Amino acid sequence: MLAAAISPHLYWFISRAAGTAALLLSSVAVGVGLMMGGRLIKRGPDLRVVHEALSLATIVALLVHAVSLLGDNFLKLSVIDISLPFSSSYKEPWMGIGIVSGWALIALGLSYYARARIGVNRWRTLHRFTALAWIGGLVHSLGEGTDAGQTWFLAATAIVTAPALLLLIVRMSKPPADAAPARVTR
Repeated sequence: MLAAAISPHLYWFISRAAGTAALLLSSVAVGVGLMMGGRLIKRGPDLRVVHEALSLATIVALLVHAVSLLGDNFLKLSVIDISLPFSSSYKEPWMGIGIVSGWALIALGLSYYARARIGVNRWRTLHRFTALAWIGGLVHSLGEGTDAGQTWFLAATAIVTAPALLLLIVRMSKPPADAAPARVTR
């Protein structure tokens, strides 16, 4: 009986779970990345490995989130609907924001493996846009997500996004490390 009730909604459940996982994983990955970039942890484990694993897990969750929607018989989305921003009529602009953010997170995450070709300094500059893509994913989940108004979802989201947002605010309030100190003139 449970299988009969779940089966018509299986793809929707998979998409919801993967979308929630992508949001939580990306939030922790952004937080870890900001701790590394801000050099907030001097000693301890190599956070690069943790950051990389979280980033790759986020990419997998994003792909499962999007592709599983193709099997949803209620939404009946096409490959174009899930891959081309603002092409679907379903819950726009939230879906378009999610698609743009998803593609950006995937591209920026995988750019790590091309940083030697891109140039490390250019890659670092490019990688800073990850925070913007992450915020877009957050906006997508709060604007479109089926669970967006649920207490459990808001609590889970707050637990992982609040530290990352605080670290982002701290990072943005500091002058760039390579900036020359300001001169005092009288």
